[in-house]
Amino acid sequence: MDQKQSFNLNADFLGGFTSVFMKLVFVIIVVYLLLMILNFLRDKFINKEATKKKEDISDLLIILNKLFYVSGFGFVIANIFQFLLSQIDSRHGNMPSMNFRGEWEYLTFGIIIIFVGIGFKVANKILQKNNLE
Repeated sequence: MDQKQSFNLNADFLGGFTSVFMKLVFVIIVVYLLLMILNFLRDKFINKEATKKKEDISDLLIILNKLFYVSGFGFVIANIFQFLLSQIDSRHGNMPSMNFRGEWEYLTFGIIIIFVGIGFKVANKILQKNNLE
């Protein structure tokens, strides 16, 4: 390691993860839609048997629900750890001063996607309830 280089605790540990998360969600939705189209074409032209229709969108809602829950809590926990690590100071003898003016956008993003995950779960329950009727 270079002598002039030091470890920067104020560095952005979560740099660009929101855009990576959104790209991941977009890729999952596109791949799932392609699989739905392939299954539709297979059922339409290859398998001419009459089968009971299954709601394919419910599987996508379950996948997105779990992804948004796990990612949301991951963003929240990672932002809290980043905040705690940024509070470490070189002055070990003094009382630590808590500065709450840090970067909190990942925490808010995590909370928002947790609520979106809750919305996917509610939508899946409503879809299953409508299928039973």
